[in-house]
Amino acid sequence: MAAELAALAALIGYLGAIGGMLGFLRRLWRSVRAEKEGVQCLLRSRIREIYYHHADDAAPEIREYERQDLDDLYAGYKALGGNHFVDDLYENMRAWKVVS
Repeated sequence: MAAELAALAALIGYLGAIGGMLGFLRRLWRSVRAEKEGVQCLLRSRIREIYYHHADDAAPEIREYERQDLDDLYAGYKALGGNHFVDDLYENMRAWKVVS
């Protein structure tokens, strides 16, 4: 009987440890997801900023360094699961003349 109680106590201890670990992993996942969404939002914002800075020009042009930044920002945005709104802006900007 004592051995069975000890085994039951050990099992309860293991279940408690597993529950604690699951809680930790859930909090960690929420934190990582929040950071991902925050970075994605910043990337989207910067891409929009570049777009609206030049979009009203009669013949929009973009500087070389801005184009490289745009390509890097877009790649990061898509890697994080970005949506089609930015796809449309990016494709529009890819047609702009690149100047030095």
